[in-house]
Amino acid sequence: MKKIATFILLFLLVVGLTACNSKTPSDTSQNTVTYTKEFSYLPAYNNMQYQSLTQTDQSQTARYLIKNTIVDKVLKDYGDILKNDGWTLSWSYTKDKKPASLVAQKDNHTIALLPRQSNKDVLLMISGPK
Repeated sequence: MKKIATFILLFLLVVGLTACNSKTPSDTSQNTVTYTKEFSYLPAYNNMQYQSLTQTDQSQTARYLIKNTIVDKVLKDYGDILKNDGWTLSWSYTKDKKPASLVAQKDNHTIALLPRQSNKDVLLMISGPK
């Protein structure tokens, strides 16, 4: 009887430790893609603030401000967002091999991301078809 009680307690301990050790699913809001208002097909970059929009008959250019960051980080992180959404990326680099701009293509959409450092912030211009 003592062996059975010990076995049951040991079994419950193992099951309890295993249940406590299992990973919970990550927050699903992190996996949700938000698209820009100006380009309904383009995923948005975190914390980008809309500044202005210039339009022609065929294309448009939106300007966004991303505070407290640098161009390299914005391009790399935005490239990751686009790649995860199925975009094909083409990079342009500076002479010292840092990312300078990004052209992304998905389906019949092609967009260009042109960042500019402005003090501690990045002004990001995105151009593409309407």
